[in-house]
Amino acid sequence: MLLAAWMGNANGGYFIEDWAPSAFIVAAVALLVAAVAPFGGVKLRWGVLALALFAAYTAWTLASILWSANRGDAWLGAGQPYLYLLVFLVTVALVALGASRRWVLAASVLGPAVIATLTLLALPARIGDFFFKDRLVGTVGYYNGEAAFLLVSLWVAVYLGGSRRVNPALRAAVLAGAVVSLNLAVLTQSRRTMVALAASLPVFFLLSGQRLRGLLALVPVAGALYLAFPDLNAVYVALSDGGDAPAALDAVLPVVWLGAAGAGLYGLLWGLIDARWRPPAAATRVAGVLILAGCFVVLTVGATVFVERYGEPVVLAQQKWEAFKANDTTGEDQSRYLSISGTGRYTLWQVAAEDFSEHPILGVGAQNWEATYYQERERPNGFARQPHSLPLEVLAERGIVGGVLFFGFLGVCVIASLWQRFTSLHSEGKAQAGALTAAVTYWFVHSSAEWFWQIPAVTLPTIVYLAMLVAPWRLEPASYPLQWPLRVGGVGIAALAVLVVAPLYAADLQLSRSYASESPEASLAAAERAQEYNPLDPRLPQREAELASRLGDAERAEEAYGRAIDLNPRHYAPYALAAGFYEKRGQEEQMRKYYEEAAARNPLDKTIKRGLEHSRLNPGFKKSRNNAGG
Repeated sequence: MLLAAWMGNANGGYFIEDWAPSAFIVAAVALLVAAVAPFGGVKLRWGVLALALFAAYTAWTLASILWSANRGDAWLGAGQPYLYLLVFLVTVALVALGASRRWVLAASVLGPAVIATLTLLALPARIGDFFFKDRLVGTVGYYNGEAAFLLVSLWVAVYLGGSRRVNPALRAAVLAGAVVSLNLAVLTQSRRTMVALAASLPVFFLLSGQRLRGLLALVPVAGALYLAFPDLNAVYVALSDGGDAPAALDAVLPVVWLGAAGAGLYGLLWGLIDARWRPPAAATRVAGVLILAGCFVVLTVGATVFVERYGEPVVLAQQKWEAFKANDTTGEDQSRYLSISGTGRYTLWQVAAEDFSEHPILGVGAQNWEATYYQERERPNGFARQPHSLPLEVLAERGIVGGVLFFGFLGVCVIASLWQRFTSLHSEGKAQAGALTAAVTYWFVHSSAEWFWQIPAVTLPTIVYLAMLVAPWRLEPASYPLQWPLRVGGVGIAALAVLVVAPLYAADLQLSRSYASESPEASLAAAERAQEYNPLDPRLPQREAELASRLGDAERAEEAYGRAIDLNPRHYAPYALAAGFYEKRGQEEQMRKYYEEAAARNPLDKTIKRGLEHSRLNPGFKKSRNNAGG
C-alpha cells in the first residue's frame, strides 16, 4: 500500500520506470513468502480459485503477444498484470497467515492522505505544475486518475473512522486524511467520481454491519466538503475565466485545513468516548434499522421530487446519453459537475466494440486497440492509447477468453466475501467486508469509463482489497494440504514476473539514457542496447532512425524505419515518421507512398493530410517538415 502511495506521487506509476521497481520489490517478498510461509494448515479454497483465475488471465495477456500486430505493446501490456498478480498472491498469503487487515486498510488511507496534504501545501506556488486546462492533474498527472487515487480508499476511511477497535488517534488521522483527500479531489472536477461514489455508497451501507457508525463517521467528512465546496469550485471558475486563481486558492485552503482538523478532533473524541462507554446493543440495532429506513424514505422522496422537476428517468437518461455522445459541454462555465460531456469517450468505446466484434475469441492483443482507434474513429478526438473503459478494454484486447477469466476472478472475490459476510462474520468483519466491497465497487464503476488498469496507484490498492475479500477471515485448518503447490506456484509466478518485467525495464532505462545524452553517438549506442533487451518495441528502432538521420547515416535510418514498420504495421506513426524522413531527403516517390500508408491508417490526422496533399499538388518540391506525424 505504501508502494502505491509512492507511485501516486510519481505519475500514478503509469510509466515503466515508476512501476517496475515496485514489481521487483513485491517479487522478492513473494519469493520469501513462498519459501518460508506455513501454508499447510490454512484453508485457502476461495483464495486459490481466485489466484488461479487471475494467473490464467495474466498468462493469457502475455500469450496475446503471439497474435498481436504490435508485439512490443502486447509485451508491455502484460507487464503490469504481473505486478498485480504478485500483489494479490502476497496479500492472500500474508492475510491467511494472520496479518492484520486493519493496519493494511489504514495504510491505504494514510498514504494518499499524506500525498494530498503535501500537494495542498505546494499548490499556491505550483499552480502551473498541478493544473492543466483549469483542472487539477496533481501528482498523478491526470485529472480522473488523481481523483481516483485520492478516493478509492474513502469507504475504508469511513469504516476505520467509525470502528470501536481502531485506536482513537488513528481514527482521528484517517478522518482528517479523508477530508483532505476528498477536498483535493474536488479540484479535479471529475464527474465520473460523483457517479462512482453514488454507486458505491449504497453498497457500503447495505453490506456494513455497522450502519450507524458508518453514518456517524461519514458526517464530518461530508460536512467538511459541504462547507468547502463553493470555495473549491471557485478555483475552477477563476482558472477558466482568467480570474485570480492564487487568491481563490488562498481563500479555500484555510477552510480545508479547518475541516480536516475538525474531522480529526471529532474522530479523537469519539474514540475516547468509545473506549469508556458502549451504547446498548438493542439501541444500536434500532438506530441501524432507522438509518436504513431513513435512506429508503429519502430516496423515495428524492425520486418523487426528481420526476416532478426533471421528468421521467428513462426519458432524461436518453437525453443525457445523447448529450454524452455529442460531447455537450453546457454548464461547464460554472462547474464541470453540471455538464454531461463524454469528452470523446463514445467514439473510443465504439472502436473497442468494433475490435471485439471482429476478434471475439482472442481479441486484438494487449494494448493493441490504439491502432484501430486512429483508423476507424469518426471524430478527431486527439491522442488516446486506451479505450477508457476497463470492461471494453478487456474484451477488445483479450476477447471472450480473457473476459471470462478476468470477470470470473472479480466475481469469485466478491462472492467469497458475500458468502462469508452473510454466513459467519462477526460485526467487525461485516464492516470490513462492506467497506472493501464498496471500495472495489467505486474502482470498477470509475474504471468502466477510464484507463485505471494502467495506473497502479489506483489499481494496486484495489487488488489488495480484492485479495483481502477472498482471503480466509478465520484461520481454520485445511482438509487437504496446499503447502507445496502454493510454494511452487509462488516461486514460479515471482520468477516469471521478473523475466517478463526486467527486459522491459532495462530497455526503458537505455531509451531514457538515449534521450538524456547530449552526444548523438552515445544516444545511438543507448538506442541499440535498448533493442537488445527488447527487440519487439517499435519505439526503439524509431529512435535509432531519428538519430541515424541526424548523424547523416541515411541508409541506417531507412533500415530502422523499415523495422519499426514491421514491428507496428497497423499503426500510422511509423509510416508518418518514414514519410517525414523521405520528405527531408526530397525522395518524392517514397515520401508519397508512406504518406498514403499513414493516411490509410489515420485518415483524420490533419498533419498527414496536409503532407499527402502537398506531395500530390507539388511534384518535385523539397521542403523540410518537422515532426510529421509525430
